[in-house]
Amino acid sequence: MIKSRSGDECVVALCDQWFIDYGNKEWKDDARRVLQQLNVFSDDTRQNFEGVFDWLHEHACSRSYGLGTKLPWDKQYLIESLSDSTIYMAYYTVAHLLQQQDSFDGKKIGSTNINPSEMTIDIWHYIFFVDRPYSSLKTSISKETLDRLRNEFQYWYPGDLRSSGKDLIPNHLTYSLYNHVAIWPNQAENRWPKAFRANGHLFLNGEKMSKSTGNFMTLIEAVERFSADGMRLTLADAGDSIENANSDGKNAEAQLLRLYTFIQWAKEIVAMSSSHTTNQSDIQESTDGNKSKDYFDRVFQSEINRSIKLTQEAYDNMLYKEVLKHGFFQLQKNRDNYRELCSETEQLNIPLLKHF
Repeated sequence: MIKSRSGDECVVALCDQWFIDYGNKEWKDDARRVLQQLNVFSDDTRQNFEGVFDWLHEHACSRSYGLGTKLPWDKQYLIESLSDSTIYMAYYTVAHLLQQQDSFDGKKIGSTNINPSEMTIDIWHYIFFVDRPYSSLKTSISKETLDRLRNEFQYWYPGDLRSSGKDLIPNHLTYSLYNHVAIWPNQAENRWPKAFRANGHLFLNGEKMSKSTGNFMTLIEAVERFSADGMRLTLADAGDSIENANSDGKNAEAQLLRLYTFIQWAKEIVAMSSSHTTNQSDIQESTDGNKSKDYFDRVFQSEINRSIKLTQEAYDNMLYKEVLKHGFFQLQKNRDNYRELCSETEQLNIPLLKHF
């Protein structure tokens, strides 16, 4: 016997249910191929996906209540949301043509003047699959209009990146891989997802955000308190992995102070260099001598270029904590080292500092 916390006896009912067989070996092997070519940005994320593939089998895909799309072959049931949200991003490619931009409920028809009822399964097949001829359709929509929709989809899909929470790896994101390979088999380059970026949850001051406990802050409140740039630095410093990140108020204040200090220093350098123009020739000329100071200039310039390269690589991999490390902290550390090395001569290279 099973009892709830309130003491009520719980009875498990055996109800009719539809399942999707994600345990099918052939289908699972194909889905693994999608995962192999997918950029997931971290080893932890890939291991999580592989772990899901190991245990995933049948998944209940229907329910008898709530909002959703009816099962085409059994309309008394709705498709549950996680099973019905695997390729909806394909709709993004044509949404602006089917509904007006300010019509979030889709009631205002877009520039193609197509009614929702006209978007039949055959029409979607024509848009999503290039081998479907227009002559096979029974529709009043012109070929020119449908080709416009098809061209939008062909150009924009697949998406370069899908950003989502780590809690959706065991369901929505994995189901998406399965369904892409089922609908577009052997189209790795043209239709399969290119990248999934999974993130952890954001904590505030080391604790889970909760309105009931008062440990809560909206993005607008954070920007008003710490500024937009201050919050960018704070959130970047909070972490990039699928582990939960932490936004700390004291750290945000410290980041804001660092940013202010840097801006003030930059203003001083600009004021000092009013008689100089910063270009590559000025910087190159400053490194052509034989003095030790010229050596320090070359080292500093090299460190600047190195930081730029590492920062760009971090941006490309969406590793924003690394971006902050190389493009903000390390760059300023290099500047401070340069100033210390040149302190004896007090002859800083102003054009080079402007370049910095």
